[in-house]
Amino acid sequence: MAEDRPLLPAHENDPAMALQLRKSLQTLADAAPDPSFKKMVADVLSGRTSLRDVVDSATFSSVVNPLVTGAVTELSQLSAKEKEALAAQGQRRIEDEYAASIAEAPADSDDEYFDDPPPILGTDW
Repeated sequence: MAEDRPLLPAHENDPAMALQLRKSLQTLADAAPDPSFKKMVADVLSGRTSLRDVVDSATFSSVVNPLVTGAVTELSQLSAKEKEALAAQGQRRIEDEYAASIAEAPADSDDEYFDDPPPILGTDW
Protein backbone atom coordinates (compact mmCIF):
# COMPACT_ATOMS: atom_id res chain seq x y z
CA MET A 1 0.00 0.00 0.00
CA ALA A 2 1.38 3.42 -0.98
CA GLU A 3 0.52 4.98 2.37
CA ASP A 4 2.76 2.47 4.13
CA ARG A 5 5.87 2.92 2.03
CA PRO A 6 8.56 5.37 3.16
CA LEU A 7 8.72 8.66 1.27
CA LEU A 8 12.51 8.60 1.30
CA PRO A 9 14.83 5.60 0.88
CA ALA A 10 16.64 6.55 4.09
CA HIS A 11 13.46 5.73 6.03
CA GLU A 12 13.02 2.18 4.73
CA ASN A 13 14.30 0.73 7.99
CA ASP A 14 12.94 3.50 10.18
CA PRO A 15 9.14 3.34 10.27
CA ALA A 16 8.86 5.93 13.05
CA MET A 17 10.74 8.57 11.04
CA ALA A 18 8.80 7.63 7.90
CA LEU A 19 5.55 8.17 9.80
CA GLN A 20 6.80 11.45 11.24
CA LEU A 21 7.63 12.73 7.75
CA ARG A 22 4.14 11.78 6.54
CA LYS A 23 2.54 13.53 9.51
CA SER A 24 4.66 16.62 8.95
CA LEU A 25 3.71 16.83 5.29
CA GLN A 26 0.04 16.39 6.15
CA THR A 27 0.30 19.15 8.77
CA LEU A 28 1.83 21.47 6.18
CA ALA A 29 -0.89 20.64 3.67
CA ASP A 30 -3.63 21.20 6.26
CA ALA A 31 -2.22 24.61 7.16
CA ALA A 32 -1.43 25.80 3.63
CA PRO A 33 -4.06 27.88 1.85
CA ASP A 34 -2.62 26.97 -1.59
CA PRO A 35 -4.77 24.26 -3.25
CA SER A 36 -1.95 23.28 -5.61
CA PHE A 37 0.32 22.62 -2.61
CA LYS A 38 -2.40 20.51 -0.98
CA LYS A 39 -2.76 18.47 -4.18
CA MET A 40 1.02 18.10 -4.47
CA VAL A 41 1.28 16.75 -0.93
CA ALA A 42 -1.68 14.42 -1.52
CA ASP A 43 0.11 13.08 -4.61
CA VAL A 44 3.29 12.50 -2.60
CA LEU A 45 1.47 10.81 0.29
CA SER A 46 -0.46 8.54 -2.08
CA GLY A 47 2.66 7.54 -3.99
CA ARG A 48 1.61 9.15 -7.30
CA THR A 49 4.72 11.34 -7.20
CA SER A 50 8.01 11.36 -5.35
CA LEU A 51 8.89 13.79 -2.57
CA ARG A 52 12.24 14.31 -4.27
CA ASP A 53 10.42 15.40 -7.42
CA VAL A 54 8.46 18.15 -5.68
CA VAL A 55 10.88 19.71 -3.20
CA ASP A 56 12.50 21.83 -5.91
CA SER A 57 9.19 23.07 -7.32
CA ALA A 58 8.06 26.67 -7.02
CA THR A 59 4.81 25.51 -5.41
CA PHE A 60 6.61 23.65 -2.64
CA SER A 61 9.09 26.47 -2.06
CA SER A 62 6.39 29.14 -1.97
CA VAL A 63 4.74 27.43 1.00
CA VAL A 64 7.68 25.91 2.88
CA ASN A 65 10.34 28.65 2.56
CA PRO A 66 8.38 31.32 4.49
CA LEU A 67 7.57 28.76 7.19
CA VAL A 68 11.22 27.82 7.56
CA THR A 69 12.29 31.46 7.64
CA GLY A 70 9.70 32.21 10.31
CA ALA A 71 10.72 29.19 12.36
CA VAL A 72 14.40 30.16 12.23
CA THR A 73 13.54 33.71 13.30
CA GLU A 74 11.36 32.45 16.14
CA LEU A 75 14.00 29.96 17.26
CA SER A 76 16.70 32.63 17.31
CA GLN A 77 14.60 34.65 19.76
CA LEU A 78 14.26 31.83 22.30
CA SER A 79 16.42 31.54 25.38
CA ALA A 80 18.73 28.57 25.82
CA LYS A 81 16.34 27.15 28.42
CA GLU A 82 13.39 27.41 26.02
CA LYS A 83 15.42 25.74 23.27
CA GLU A 84 16.34 22.90 25.63
CA ALA A 85 12.68 22.44 26.58
CA LEU A 86 11.68 22.27 22.90
CA ALA A 87 14.47 19.78 22.20
CA ALA A 88 13.32 17.61 25.10
CA GLN A 89 9.73 17.76 23.85
CA GLY A 90 10.88 16.73 20.38
CA GLN A 91 12.94 13.88 21.80
CA ARG A 92 9.92 12.60 23.74
CA ARG A 93 7.81 12.70 20.57
CA ILE A 94 10.43 10.75 18.65
CA GLU A 95 10.72 8.17 21.43
CA ASP A 96 6.92 7.82 21.54
CA GLU A 97 6.82 7.29 17.76
CA TYR A 98 9.50 4.62 17.99
CA ALA A 99 7.73 2.88 20.86
CA ALA A 100 4.45 2.93 18.93
CA SER A 101 6.05 1.59 15.75
CA ILE A 102 7.71 -1.24 17.66
CA ALA A 103 4.45 -2.12 19.42
CA GLU A 104 2.57 -2.17 16.09
CA ALA A 105 5.21 -4.10 14.15
CA PRO A 106 4.34 -7.74 13.58
CA ALA A 107 6.84 -10.28 14.77
CA ASP A 108 8.34 -11.56 11.54
CA SER A 109 10.77 -14.03 13.03
CA ASP A 110 10.01 -17.61 13.95
CA ASP A 111 13.53 -17.97 15.25
CA GLU A 112 13.64 -17.31 19.01
CA TYR A 113 17.34 -16.48 18.77
CA PHE A 114 16.57 -13.26 16.93
CA ASP A 115 13.77 -12.29 19.32
CA ASP A 116 16.26 -12.01 22.18
CA PRO A 117 19.79 -12.20 20.78
CA PRO A 118 22.71 -12.63 23.16
CA PRO A 119 25.03 -9.65 23.62
CA ILE A 120 27.56 -9.42 20.85
CA LEU A 121 30.41 -9.11 23.32
CA GLY A 122 29.24 -11.98 25.48
CA THR A 123 31.70 -14.57 26.74
CA ASP A 124 29.38 -17.55 26.38
CA TRP A 125 30.72 -18.89 23.07
